[in-house]
Amino acid sequence: MNPTLRLSLLFLAPILVGGMGCSGSSTTGTVNGTVTLDGHPLQEGTVRFVPVDGKSPTAFAPVADGKFTASVPLGEMRVEFSAPKVIGRHKVYETPDSPMVDDVADLIPNRFNVQSELKITVRKGSQDETFPLMSK
Repeated sequence: MNPTLRLSLLFLAPILVGGMGCSGSSTTGTVNGTVTLDGHPLQEGTVRFVPVDGKSPTAFAPVADGKFTASVPLGEMRVEFSAPKVIGRHKVYETPDSPMVDDVADLIPNRFNVQSELKITVRKGSQDETFPLMSK
């Protein structure tokens, strides 16, 4: 066998074998969700899936008209929602020509946001989840 070919195969073989192990194994599931706030579909926002064990990546998906679909790593996930809303504007500097910036607040209370205790277990395949959130 040609020495150059032999050397090429020596370096290429681990890559091919490693790649074959990854194809066909699924490490995510699909979560189809419905989210309401005070009984009404959440018009616009974001859902985050944070791994409880901290070992897999966080997944995100947009929420529109109370619906979302996300590809999420398998396992137990904490579910966090956010829905920023402009509540006002202010000047960047106290000068007449200062630019204005938006004041933003989140419609979703912390108990469903950064301090969320909502959890689901994501399985292979597709699953439907419903999240009825209350602002008070």
